[in-house]
Amino acid sequence: MRIRRREATAPPEPTPNGRAIGVETTTARAWNLWELERLAQDLDGDDRSQERNLLLLHLRDVADTSGHLPPEFDPLVRDVFGARLAELAT
Repeated sequence: MRIRRREATAPPEPTPNGRAIGVETTTARAWNLWELERLAQDLDGDDRSQERNLLLLHLRDVADTSGHLPPEFDPLVRDVFGARLAELAT
């Protein structure tokens, strides 16, 4: 019998208030589109800026009137914005 070792994963980066946020988070969050757009402006010019801008354009169709996205889009938002979402965590 062969036992497989689990590979160690890096812990998520802590937020300014000490709580961790990362792709590993299991609770889906309803992100606010307007906050994501402000964050995308701050990140403008990096390798993924075009991808973020296109995503945000398409997410406008599913956001409610206050700008909140359905929690189903949480994994997609986390993938595109990564650790920088810690700036929006409350």
